[in-house]
Amino acid sequence: MNLCVRRNVFLVVFGLLSAAGALSAQVGFSLPFVNNVTPGSPLNAPVQVTGFNNIAGVQFVITWDPQVLSFLTVDNFNLPGLDAAEFNSSQAGTNGILRFAWVSDNLTAGTTKPDGSTIFRVRFQVLGAINSSTPITITQSAPTSFEVNQVVNGNLQAYGIDQVNLTQGFAAVGYTVGVSEISNDSKWAVSIVPNPFSDTAQIFFENEEGTDIQAVITDIAGKIILEKNFFSSTSGQHGMEIASSLLREKGMYFLILRTDKRSCVRPLFLF
Repeated sequence: MNLCVRRNVFLVVFGLLSAAGALSAQVGFSLPFVNNVTPGSPLNAPVQVTGFNNIAGVQFVITWDPQVLSFLTVDNFNLPGLDAAEFNSSQAGTNGILRFAWVSDNLTAGTTKPDGSTIFRVRFQVLGAINSSTPITITQSAPTSFEVNQVVNGNLQAYGIDQVNLTQGFAAVGYTVGVSEISNDSKWAVSIVPNPFSDTAQIFFENEEGTDIQAVITDIAGKIILEKNFFSSTSGQHGMEIASSLLREKGMYFLILRTDKRSCVRPLFLF
């Protein structure tokens, strides 16, 4: 089905039937961290899922730096009815934007996949020089919002981008990122309110070990914008405030929290 037609079906069906869902810690999507890739070589980025139970529809955007990765194609389709028609790659070459929208062929029960399943794969060629890098990010970009719809007790519940687990990807050209940099502890309790935000955002996180924590905010290219250290933090909840004036422009950023044993990455949106 043509992507525009399918998106219209998606909006009509879920606009009529969906109710806003509570926070879901189960549904998740992940992209890989890939170290030491070679300029000119292929790079595969499978989109894998967790908690993909009774899912009636999904739509989101995948972004990357087109100066580092060149889009080739999408393959390894592993959802009922999923094929190339569910993707819009018109901005993939120039802007590094791939749009995706899929609706299950069974809106009564939805579609279920085992944890760790690949639902599709994005294929790239590496353009960047040695020491370049790019995040590979599941996000939203107008006119495509992030939406997941799940059948729960016979009803459809809708989840937004801040209501699922996202493990973002990364490609490092010609070098290796340290283990502490690439691990992403999805169980680390982190809250960003509101997100997206236009003025200020409050960030709250748990410190179970009572150890030093480093908080870093980067832009989508990985350049550090802000950095704050919480030295010898006591166990419990800690927080910080981010003002929009501290960021450079509207768009997507990453919050990275690190200790000597764990790290996590969360998307942050300024509009």
